[in-house]
Amino acid sequence: MGSFMDNPKYMFLETIEKHKEINAIWITHKKEDLIYLRRIGVKSYYWLSFKGIYHALTAKVFICDHHVGNVNQFLSGGAFFINLWHGASVKRVRWQAPDYVVKKYHLKDKREMRTSFRFKIRMWPILFRRPDLLLTPSTIQKKEFFAPMMDVSEENCIVGVYPRSKLLIEGKDSAISFIKKYEPSETLQFVESLGKYDKTYVYMPTWRNDRRDFIMQAGIDWQYLNDIMRESNSLFVVKLHPSTKINIDNLNCYSNLCIYPSVSDIYTVLPFIDCLITDYSSIYTDFLIMNKEIILYVFDYDEYVKTSYNLSEYDKYFIGKRAYNFDQLLQIMKSGEDCHVPKEQYEFLMNFFWDNNRYNIDIAEETKKRIGLC
Repeated sequence: MGSFMDNPKYMFLETIEKHKEINAIWITHKKEDLIYLRRIGVKSYYWLSFKGIYHALTAKVFICDHHVGNVNQFLSGGAFFINLWHGASVKRVRWQAPDYVVKKYHLKDKREMRTSFRFKIRMWPILFRRPDLLLTPSTIQKKEFFAPMMDVSEENCIVGVYPRSKLLIEGKDSAISFIKKYEPSETLQFVESLGKYDKTYVYMPTWRNDRRDFIMQAGIDWQYLNDIMRESNSLFVVKLHPSTKINIDNLNCYSNLCIYPSVSDIYTVLPFIDCLITDYSSIYTDFLIMNKEIILYVFDYDEYVKTSYNLSEYDKYFIGKRAYNFDQLLQIMKSGEDCHVPKEQYEFLMNFFWDNNRYNIDIAEETKKRIGLC
């Protein structure tokens, strides 16, 4: 599926359906996307093609989930830039993680982040091309994370439901309709195959900055895990982050384990999964929306929390059953204990991460107002 995913994908498809007055175009950096997008009737161009350059140059609005380089960083000047971002979490990045930036880019100190002309040129699309409109999932997240993270004013932030989260809120019927309309046939086949199992798990660990083989470090005995899954008529799906470059193809030889392609869209499948197993990933907060079971498999807790993204608030906001090694993980799965977040804590987390989904804002209409089209 390439780069056609996440919040921009879902907003793009919603815009096509609900806002016929908008000429929505998907600019892709991957040529394989063009074939798929045109097959489902979506207007799309390769970013370095004549039409791709023309539309990037003349577009009134750029919509991304990271930075303008997702479209064309060289031709974004003058366009209204909307950043939908890609996760509600407690990870502090960008302007909230100056020590990390200084170390990564070999700067002298934090002051050089603001004053170095060479650094500004290098990091312009990521740090210095600030969004004109930033989608934030909750009022608290806006104030505590998103506005300072992007170095933007709160007036340039709007609180609303993530476009990709709507399928999780609406449930299985909406997901099936979406899959039939927009997803490859393999996705529907996969979803239908889940019906033969009594319980389904998906393991979705976040990626590690140091690129270490954390899957081996996790100490999972795949054969034993498969035996447990087979005995309970369960399925264990592994979905790695697209940035994780670890070969786990050997899992395909097991009967009750499977690999979900790292570049495929998992959000259409999540409504059909019973239990999420993750660690420090923002997928935790997405899965919360459905109020399903969650297990936190944090085998490298001390190493990760103390060295990555200033995760000092992890314990407060990532609540749930925890396993610190493979034996503990198996025990939780075999015991049949309820792994839902307790009700009182669940309401606290939903308010912190999502404002309980109170603000289903139409981003397209809000954008039209801000650029003077209404």
